[in-house]
Amino acid sequence: MKKSLFKCTVFFVLLSLFACNSKTEKELSFLTFNVWQEGTSVPNGLKKIRDVIIETIPDIVCFVEVRNYKEQDWTTKIVNALSEAGHTYYRGYAGGDVSFISKYPLENGKLVFGNTDKGTIVNFNVNVDGKTILVSGAHLDYTYYASNLPRGYNGGDPNWKLIDDDKGKPLPNTNVDSIQAYNLESTRDEAISAFLTSVEETNPVVLMGDFNEPSWLDWTEKTKDLFDHNNVIIPWHNTRKLHKEGFVDAYRTFYPNEKTHPGFTWPSYTHEKESTSWTPLADERDRIDYVFFKGDDVKLKGVAMVGPRASYVYDTPNTSHTDKEPFLASELPWPSDHKAILVNLNFTFD
Repeated sequence: MKKSLFKCTVFFVLLSLFACNSKTEKELSFLTFNVWQEGTSVPNGLKKIRDVIIETIPDIVCFVEVRNYKEQDWTTKIVNALSEAGHTYYRGYAGGDVSFISKYPLENGKLVFGNTDKGTIVNFNVNVDGKTILVSGAHLDYTYYASNLPRGYNGGDPNWKLIDDDKGKPLPNTNVDSIQAYNLESTRDEAISAFLTSVEETNPVVLMGDFNEPSWLDWTEKTKDLFDHNNVIIPWHNTRKLHKEGFVDAYRTFYPNEKTHPGFTWPSYTHEKESTSWTPLADERDRIDYVFFKGDDVKLKGVAMVGPRASYVYDTPNTSHTDKEPFLASELPWPSDHKAILVNLNFTFD
């Protein structure tokens, strides 16, 4: 009797160990990349975008500002360009101006929100060796660009022009309630709400893209006197909402000091182009391109900026506050007015 009990105990211990050991781990890299009108804004843009992908070799890429000009599928074009250079990617496009490429099959593409005028969010399942990761790509509404206001510029309504102090200089709006109310006139909050509804029962999830809105973790006490924040501290709506719903901001988690690692993605220096700034008399540098993730068994392994160090400040290229940040592909001719972000995540699957 005791021998039988011992055998059963050993069996269940071994079974438990086998179950624990049946878990698998996979590290994947994610790149979010606003390609500035498919690369048409710079000479040989498609090739320059291809070269950035080859330099960084991401597993999954979210492209923003995919317009499919002349009814030509741009995502297929970049996949073919990469294939000709010896790199194989799957294509995913579900509408709007966001698309994906991936080293793993992309399945069940769905347009979650909007169109190219007022923002796009799309979801795809990535089939990673039989396991599923939901990836979501976002390009949120660019109008009511509220971070212009404390810098003394309009944000697209009624125009993008200088708020003139009657002496030809910017007149900052520093009223936080006014700035927040203006911000919520956009459809950015509706888009994020639609995204959250679409992934309520999903695990794991990775959200990437251009939010056209700064982070509540960046406009803080530490930075109120920097980057023309003009003494304003703002709990920006959409990044804070994602935080409350359990989503992790990869860049700010890996680099928690917003002063030494601001992570500026806009407005980037661009190869063979003049200034990309919309506020030539102000410092409008902001981190508006993100990778967020959520999941029980997801660990953040690494984060890097992709692109040149310089951004436009007062209409002039400037690299200040970037000396502590890692930059990849910084020597390549850069094709966009945004920098890209590369994030490495480790997934544990049952």
